[in-house]
Amino acid sequence: MNLARFLTEARVDLDLDGRFDPETHPLSVDSLSEHMAGLLASSDAVVNANKLRLDLVHRERRAPSLLGGGVALPHVRTLQARRLVMAVGLSRSGLALPTPDDQPLQLVVAIVGPPYDDRQYLQVYKLLSERLAEPGMLQEVLAARQPGEVVRLLSG
Repeated sequence: MNLARFLTEARVDLDLDGRFDPETHPLSVDSLSEHMAGLLASSDAVVNANKLRLDLVHRERRAPSLLGGGVALPHVRTLQARRLVMAVGLSRSGLALPTPDDQPLQLVVAIVGPPYDDRQYLQVYKLLSERLAEPGMLQEVLAARQPGEVVRLLSG
């Protein structure tokens, strides 16, 4: 499966570090989820951006998707998505959010899909998890200087 079907360059943020200023836009799981929802909402597959943002924030409040190893995979199945969509955010310096292994968060891959398409949703989640577990993959993605490089690396 080619993940480029679900991820476009427009939904890749290469500078999460510059998005969160402690004074004007403090970092939290909620603010990160809201930012990623904003990237996802740029897709024509999103029905209602505001409801999608709320769905993703509420999902992450219940069970944060901070996996460790510098990676987070926030995800939600919602009626606000007509089809599966992904967005990516990179932090080269690492975001200070509480992770299971206390490593700074460097890669966020958000996934949203309709609730009636479990098979594809789970396939993408599994494939992405496997790809990110490959030795050196995180470093390669973090070294990307263009959104197209991130899409290509994650797509395989």
